[in-house]
Amino acid sequence: MAGLLWAVVVSAGCGEEPSAPVPTTTVGMFDAYWDAFDRTYPYFEFKRIDWQAQRLAFRTRAAEAPSVDSLVQVLRAMVAPLNDGHIGFNAPGGRYVGAWVPRGQPNWDTRRWSAVVNAAGWTQVKSNLGYTRFGDIGYVSIGGWNSAQFTEADLDGVLTALRGSRALIVDVRPNGGGNDALAFTFAGRFSAAAIPAGSVRYRSGAGLGTPTPRSVAPRGPWTWSSPVVLLVGRQCFSSNESFIAAMGTLPHVTTMGDTTGGGSGNPETRALGGGWTYRLPRWIEYGPDGRVIEWNGIAPRVFVPFDTAGRPLASDPIIEAALARLRSAR
Repeated sequence: MAGLLWAVVVSAGCGEEPSAPVPTTTVGMFDAYWDAFDRTYPYFEFKRIDWQAQRLAFRTRAAEAPSVDSLVQVLRAMVAPLNDGHIGFNAPGGRYVGAWVPRGQPNWDTRRWSAVVNAAGWTQVKSNLGYTRFGDIGYVSIGGWNSAQFTEADLDGVLTALRGSRALIVDVRPNGGGNDALAFTFAGRFSAAAIPAGSVRYRSGAGLGTPTPRSVAPRGPWTWSSPVVLLVGRQCFSSNESFIAAMGTLPHVTTMGDTTGGGSGNPETRALGGGWTYRLPRWIEYGPDGRVIEWNGIAPRVFVPFDTAGRPLASDPIIEAALARLRSAR
C-alpha cells in the first residue's frame, strides 16, 4: 500500500543555537526574542513590517505574562503579520506551535492518489518515497526531503529501477521541504552540468548582504535525460521549492500543477527560556529568475486545475494530465 506522509513547511538547513545567556523573566525573554529578529530576520522590508512598532505594541503584554506559555502567545501575536511558516515555537515536551499556517488550496488528495498508484503496482521504498510505472512512463513520489527517512542511495535506487522508462513523472506535490542537500543530490541526477538554483541573502547589519549564488552539482553514474514532468502545488515549501526552482531550469523538465506555497527561510533554533525554543528564519531566497520565493511561490510551466468534480475516487487529475502530456509527445 502507498504510504507517503504529508508534511507542511518542514525547515531546511536549521542552524545551531548560539550560546548566550537565556533570560529568566518574561520581559527579558521578550526583549531577547525581539532583538534576535531585529538583527537577523531578513524579510521586514519585503513584507513592509515596522518591527519597532511591534515591540511597542506588545512589550507591556509580555511583561505582564504570568508564564512562558503565556508569553509564547504574546510572541505569536507579535509575529503574526509576518505570515511566515518558518516561525514557530517548541514546547518543553516537544510540541510544536506554529506562528502561521498557510491556507493555499492543495492539489493532492491522499485517497485519490493512493487509489491511482496502488492500481498501478506501487512499490513503497521508505516512508515518503516510492515508485510505480504507468506503462512505459515511470513515476516517483517524494513526500518530504527527510534524510532520517531515506537516503541518497534510496533515491538512486528508484531511478535505477525506472531507468528503462521512456519518460518520468516526479511528484512532489505533498512535499513541505526538509533537507535541501538531499533534494539537490536528487536534482543532480537530471543534468550533466551544474544547475542554477537561484541565490540567497542574509541580513548584514541594517541591510541585506551580497547575494550568494546556489547551484546543483551534477551526479552520476548516469544522467536522466529523457522527458520529465515535475508535479507541484500549494503544499510545496522551503527546500522543496529550491528543488523545484532548480529542476524548472532544465529543458527536458516540465513543471505542472499549481504555484508552490512560497515559503523559504533556512531557520535556526534558539532558546527562549523555560524550556521553550523558537525558530528564526535567516535568509531571503531568490529563484533563478531573481524573484523572491517567499509569498510568491514558483509558478508551473503548465497550470492544471485540481478539478475532481464528477471524477471517480480512483482518479487524480494532475497525474492524468501529466500522463496525457507525455503520451502525446511520442
